[in-house]
Amino acid sequence: MSLVLTATAATQLCAGCTVEFVPTDTLGAREDPAGVGFFAEALDMGDRGYLVSSDALGGVVILYDSEGRYQRELTREGDGPGELRGEPRFAMGAGGIGLFEPNGPSVHLYSNDLSLTRTVQVGGRVNSVFWDRVNDAWLVSAVRVDAGSEPGTVRLDPRILFLDQAGDSIRSMQVDRESSWHTVVDMIRGADNTIWTASTDGTVEVFDQDLALLGSLELELPGMDEWNRMGRGGVSAFVSDLHPAPDGLGVWVFAFGTAMSVSDVIEELERLDATGEEPSFERLGDTFIYSLRLDPDGLTLVGTDRLDTIVRPLGDGDRAFDLVDTPDGDRRVRVGRLRFSDGSR
Repeated sequence: MSLVLTATAATQLCAGCTVEFVPTDTLGAREDPAGVGFFAEALDMGDRGYLVSSDALGGVVILYDSEGRYQRELTREGDGPGELRGEPRFAMGAGGIGLFEPNGPSVHLYSNDLSLTRTVQVGGRVNSVFWDRVNDAWLVSAVRVDAGSEPGTVRLDPRILFLDQAGDSIRSMQVDRESSWHTVVDMIRGADNTIWTASTDGTVEVFDQDLALLGSLELELPGMDEWNRMGRGGVSAFVSDLHPAPDGLGVWVFAFGTAMSVSDVIEELERLDATGEEPSFERLGDTFIYSLRLDPDGLTLVGTDRLDTIVRPLGDGDRAFDLVDTPDGDRRVRVGRLRFSDGSR
């Protein structure tokens, strides 16, 4: 299960470079109240353990200790402070944890001992949250949706909010509406104080400290051409995460898709439906990793290839996770490391 970073019409990252996902622990056991579902989110908190959410858990976030043992449910479903309606994404800051539902109106802030400290209403739909060490603040990308000038239309007002550790607003900045900020799925800080964003459709953009656009690139996600030819109204792969490149000279973009053609996927799903089998995204799907860097002429695609399972990064280091089907018929989060080598070891 290795990835060799190569590229057509791009420079190879380095001769013989490989990255592998090496599992180390599986979170959870048979007696847990619930396993994870089709898609999961996870946060590695070091000695404090892990947080996990998924579509099967809804608004409930499960806390595991650092050995992968179930501890308790951190949240519950509802509309009150700290309550959720759907599975959240996570961000870890200097003084605690941030939880948010994509396209939801709130950011829920927890202390390092996982006590709820505040629920912040952002006045729009939250796209992504991360702790910015440059400003010592939460950076929140959000989109306010207003009525458009014509009946039945809407006006999108994308902006970035800077919140201090307690959730108080420091400042906000409006984003150029010509950018794809309103569809951002992840955002990280890059070298030279740049801010990188990625949208689900494969648009990657990089901005300077004042949110001036420095470069933009549209990735050719797997299956896009066939999907559009078949009139399915979308793309067959989607971007999930941004991750700092191991060499510090750009980012890795993680996307999920399938090595099979769209027609073969549809045929396989129909077969599973006829036999009563449950489809497994892990078996059908692959992880595609794109290596990008910012050059004087703009964004450059360095290399790309795929892993034959669904792997996602955990934070800025080399931690990662995937899902695994267990012998008891459940699904668990498996954590490990993204091991990078130049082929000489």
